[in-house]
Amino acid sequence: MANESANVIKSRHSLYAQSVLAILSGILLSLSFLDATYYFFAWFAFVPFLMAINKASLLRSYFLGFLSGLVFSISTAYWIVNFLILSKGYSFGLSVLWSLVFWLYCAQLSAFIALVFIFLKHRRKVHEFILFPLVIVTVYSAFPMLFTVRLGESQSLFLSAIQSIEFTGVHGLDAIIALSNIMLFRLIGLLFKRPCNDSVLPWLLSSALVIAWFSYGIFAIQDWNLEIESAKTIRLGLVQPNERPSLEESKLYPGFSRAYPPEMAMTERLSAAGAEIIIWPEARYKAYFDKPHVRRAYQAQLKALNVSLVFQDIEQRGMADQASSALQGNTREQFNTVLMINQEGQEQAQYQKMKRIAFGEYVPLVSDIRVLRVWVEGFFGEFLNEMSAGSSHQFFGSEKVNMIPLICYEVMFPQFVASAVSHSLREEQTPSLLVGLSSNGWFGKTRQPYQHVNASILRAVENRMPLVHVVNNGPSVVALPTGELIFMSDYHQAGGYIVDVPYLKSNSTIFNNFPNLFVYSVYLTLLLIAVFLFKRKRTQP
Repeated sequence: MANESANVIKSRHSLYAQSVLAILSGILLSLSFLDATYYFFAWFAFVPFLMAINKASLLRSYFLGFLSGLVFSISTAYWIVNFLILSKGYSFGLSVLWSLVFWLYCAQLSAFIALVFIFLKHRRKVHEFILFPLVIVTVYSAFPMLFTVRLGESQSLFLSAIQSIEFTGVHGLDAIIALSNIMLFRLIGLLFKRPCNDSVLPWLLSSALVIAWFSYGIFAIQDWNLEIESAKTIRLGLVQPNERPSLEESKLYPGFSRAYPPEMAMTERLSAAGAEIIIWPEARYKAYFDKPHVRRAYQAQLKALNVSLVFQDIEQRGMADQASSALQGNTREQFNTVLMINQEGQEQAQYQKMKRIAFGEYVPLVSDIRVLRVWVEGFFGEFLNEMSAGSSHQFFGSEKVNMIPLICYEVMFPQFVASAVSHSLREEQTPSLLVGLSSNGWFGKTRQPYQHVNASILRAVENRMPLVHVVNNGPSVVALPTGELIFMSDYHQAGGYIVDVPYLKSNSTIFNNFPNLFVYSVYLTLLLIAVFLFKRKRTQP
């Protein structure tokens, strides 16, 4: 009995210590996502996590991973409370309750990392330096999330670390961060004289890979800076209205109208300052598509100013299948649309948003089922503004550059952006810019808009072209093909800005030619390892 009691006490003390380590890991990782200047925390944040689960059972590993993930989710996505208050008018208490459901789900990501890693490790003949990065990349890329998260998205200011993603996309950086963490974990074990049967070869190969990753990064920055110094520039005007989001129809300010909104007044000033193309962010309804007099006024004003405009509005169209749509009680469909009016006052191109926000712009699986859709619309209220998905990528051409439009949420998807770039490069070889239009006011004055633009900066490096990301409430940013910021606006501050953006001949990268090559290779490798381990276990006597 005494021995059993001692074992129980020892197990409890062990669980307490492991829980503290798991919580510490979640805190360290969240710091790098909350503030980009703390990017370095991600390079050792998993060390306490690995210490916690090192000799844990599968059940305990799952719990510890869940605990770490819960701390991370609450810390980095605390803004979901603001989102629910602003978008649905919920009370603070109810918003926290629904946010907890969201956080509990997101915590499963870290729980699955712990579970899969320990499960395969216990059956291993595969070195941890291979296994842990494979698990990290697989779970981070495959786990379904409403708002995606990847380790590399915390590294936008670590320029030498992000250059090599032109080959692998951000998932390659995830793998390097994971490799650095597992190497540091094993090194600490060696320093404390833990038993280790490692050969020198895994250390040499892993060290060489990390060194090569950063060496290329240093070289690439220098090479690209030389090109950028001699590049021509285009003068862009960025408008940041700083509108307060609302589910109600936007109010008209004194002295302005639908045909002449405050953004148009700012457009006049930016045009006078020499802007060649002006970009408005995603914001409130403008009535451009619905009101012919608004459309004519926009076109006439831009022709008089001799400037091009890129902006977003909600477009309604009649459904192609009127009989089917009538049965569903809806004869029109809505699109979140970006369009360009050129300096001659003519509509040049349109792009309908393809990547929609689940539960905000559509409901997965149930949007086409009338009974379920009515119930879901009742639950989500007015915030569920059902949108149809666009059918193809587009680009907006001008004399100097092509602009590849992306609407808000879309900049978070590396493969999607890469396919948009590939489409543009197939059609034209003119220098290109990535242009994101976003509205993050639904999240209040939180860190979410910074997380959004920091993640978007990596799209510039993956595709080696400048990124212009205009955000309704800020911060709006302009990034070079190296990821270096040449402009960032003030947060929650209305204004208009002139930015001279360098542009170069567009060259395809390995990533935008083969956007799934790296991550699918990881999936295949991990699958082969799992099959080998299971087969080996079954053949053992």
